Amino acid sequence: MSKTFPQTAPAVIIGGGIIGMSTLYHLAHRGVPAVLIERRKIASGTTWHAAGIVGQLRDSTAQTELGKYTARLFRDLEEETGQGTGYKQNGTINISLSDVRHEQLLRTHDHAARMGIPSRMLSPEEVKEHWPALVIDDVQSGFFVPSNGQVNPLDVTIALSKGARQKGAQVFEETTVEKLEIRDGKVVGVVTDKGTIATGQVLIAGGMWSHLFGKSHGITVPLHAAEHFYVVTEPVEGLPSTQPILNIMEERNYWKEDAGKILIGGFEAQGKAWAKDGIPDDFEFDELPFDMEHVEEDLMRMFARMPSLENMGIQTFFNGPESFTPDGRPYMGPVPDIKGVFLATGMNSNGILNSGGTGLTMAEWMIDGMPSRSMAPLLAVRAHPFQANTRYNQERAAESVGFHYGIAWAGRQVHSARGVRRVPLHNEFKAVGAVMAERIGWEVPMYYDADNPAWSDAPSLRWKPWSERVKQECLAARDNAVLLDQSMYAKILVQGPDAVRALNHVSGAQMDVEVGTSVYTQFLNTNGGIEADVTVTRIAPQSFMVVTGHPSQMRDQFWLKSNADPSWNFEVFDATSGYCLLTLHGPKSRAILQSLSTDDVSNEAFPFGAAREMDVAHARGWVIRRSFLGELGYEMMFPTEFTQGVYEALLEAGEPHGLRHMGMFAMNACRIEKGFRHFGHDIAEDDTPYETGLGFAVKLDKEDDFLGKARLAQQKADEGPAYKHRMVSIRVPGLTAEEGPYLIHNEPIWKGGEIVGHVTSGDWGFRVEAMVGLATIEKDGGAPKAWIDEGGFEVQIAGKMYPIEAQLGPFYDPKGEIMRG
Repeated sequence: MSKTFPQTAPAVIIGGGIIGMSTLYHLAHRGVPAVLIERRKIASGTTWHAAGIVGQLRDSTAQTELGKYTARLFRDLEEETGQGTGYKQNGTINISLSDVRHEQLLRTHDHAARMGIPSRMLSPEEVKEHWPALVIDDVQSGFFVPSNGQVNPLDVTIALSKGARQKGAQVFEETTVEKLEIRDGKVVGVVTDKGTIATGQVLIAGGMWSHLFGKSHGITVPLHAAEHFYVVTEPVEGLPSTQPILNIMEERNYWKEDAGKILIGGFEAQGKAWAKDGIPDDFEFDELPFDMEHVEEDLMRMFARMPSLENMGIQTFFNGPESFTPDGRPYMGPVPDIKGVFLATGMNSNGILNSGGTGLTMAEWMIDGMPSRSMAPLLAVRAHPFQANTRYNQERAAESVGFHYGIAWAGRQVHSARGVRRVPLHNEFKAVGAVMAERIGWEVPMYYDADNPAWSDAPSLRWKPWSERVKQECLAARDNAVLLDQSMYAKILVQGPDAVRALNHVSGAQMDVEVGTSVYTQFLNTNGGIEADVTVTRIAPQSFMVVTGHPSQMRDQFWLKSNADPSWNFEVFDATSGYCLLTLHGPKSRAILQSLSTDDVSNEAFPFGAAREMDVAHARGWVIRRSFLGELGYEMMFPTEFTQGVYEALLEAGEPHGLRHMGMFAMNACRIEKGFRHFGHDIAEDDTPYETGLGFAVKLDKEDDFLGKARLAQQKADEGPAYKHRMVSIRVPGLTAEEGPYLIHNEPIWKGGEIVGHVTSGDWGFRVEAMVGLATIEKDGGAPKAWIDEGGFEVQIAGKMYPIEAQLGPFYDPKGEIMRG
């Protein structure tokens, strides 16, 4: 008996893979009986052929908690629904074949302890006990997580479907979604070949189909299908069903038991994009031709690692498509410009292990308006409009396949789709030795080396091939002057009669300031958490220029517009391409600037935080007295066509003062010394300004109400006890720049035999000649200053403990006298 096709639904999910089905399940369990539409059969696209590996450990606490939730969900689903899932906790073993990878495993082991996930390091002999046929001559160590496991993806998807339908959800297979019905910027329906469903919420969870479907509606969904290969052996006598999963990152492959056989898959450094002319309409549970030539090198590594494979025989050579994104991360959450449309797609071969947490999170987003955990790295609104370009996605997806494995380090570079976005001085910087990295399409100077302007591919977690160059740039900022190009940063013009009201509503600081004032502030959410970290300059009575990091170009505009009252009269204009942003820093910067301008730039006439429209060389533009390095500094914003002329004048004026170029590596090292927070590393949606030492930027007494004010007022009143955690600057005595080990990210902080926090960012500080970092620490009942000042903290780096100094203020220029002088 056929079901009646619904005319209305509280929400419609497009795509019947495990992500869409998990969201359907979690919505239903929250009392929202949504409708899921699948073009063919459920799980018939990518889900059915996934390897089904379930891992829990992620880079952040929030994502790790979702990974742990997914594992629990798979364990409990069978009892709830009566449908088997094939879930078993075999554990996973990662092995190292080099010193760098060994150190990474030690650091991951430390991180696992902080996340509450039991793990242990293995010797090569212990690795061989689990995988007796493995060649271990070059194996340095193993990292074992017993609670990880594997699952049957098709069975899990069916179980989620059954659990959802038991709560009133509906699933319609063999149904084609033709388009979304959009009215006045809101989704109002989903048009299918069986009729139209009226709804105010739609989730696009169509995997590799999502890119072109989104593009047809003006929605940027950056992803593309790429081929994924694995082989399955003949049955292996004596192979235990509890065989741990094996990951060999440096050889780019994974090994797992599969119904008495061994399944071996890989993520080659350079993959193959698939379906460049579109996915065939009849694609369903399909395999692709196995390209033996393409994976020959990977197969040879597998056979060399386990020579007995030659005698086992290969039963299956499999190739199936999966969707990959430009940065290797999924896209989740609401899309900009069309209210009610959400994304959960682009899982980069991690759909199974992401599925439970993704479904839970999407249900919260669609019901509560925001997730209960920070999802900053995965936000759909991080996508930039140019990333709707299909050719760009095809080229990058092939390389994204390799993001999974290999060595992750600061010098790891992408090679595909390069040169997409260039600052106005790109060629000039290349001519003086700029070594570029790609950041969201931008070519960004990371350091300068005229003698060897090329990346080294020799990975290091300690002294880098470019460290000496970075040192010279940092010392030049301290002693003379440096020129840094930040033109890739977003410049967002907010203007109109209610511009000040809109900005005040999302900002902790007071935006109603005099024209010619620059304000540092955070955009906040209703919990007082930080959604953006920006500077805002009032350039006219009804005009403000917001400057934010280049990754946040789209996100910050979305936050401002989506939280505004519809009756407010203002507009948001993306002026990023219209202006350069050249920044001048160091004790000689004032003399250089003064030589190019008739305006008085003395400290009395032009104090810290001031902004002036002024003459520089033969141009006129805005100059703002700020510095992310902690030095005397100026940010100079000119219309793009004046960039080259101003640049040439700066070089000429700066030559007698020792002016040199600076890249982003040096800027990052300097800002860590100065204790300046970086959005996305040190601060995010779950952190408030008071917890992270940014309470000075909150003005509770301003007349306009603002997001999160109530919680922040309570934190301010209660002070220490109300702070869930505090951010501190740390220094590790006794370490050297050459030998390390380095503070990087996620190193646990200990006190009194307990883990009390972790490092959020770290590097060698060339100006203070010490290993420095920022860390978040916490204590039951609050983390008061007295508890911090009493000391006794240690940091755990690659398995070893090091005493540290911790303080609320920075180690470089703690009173801010240099920057404000």
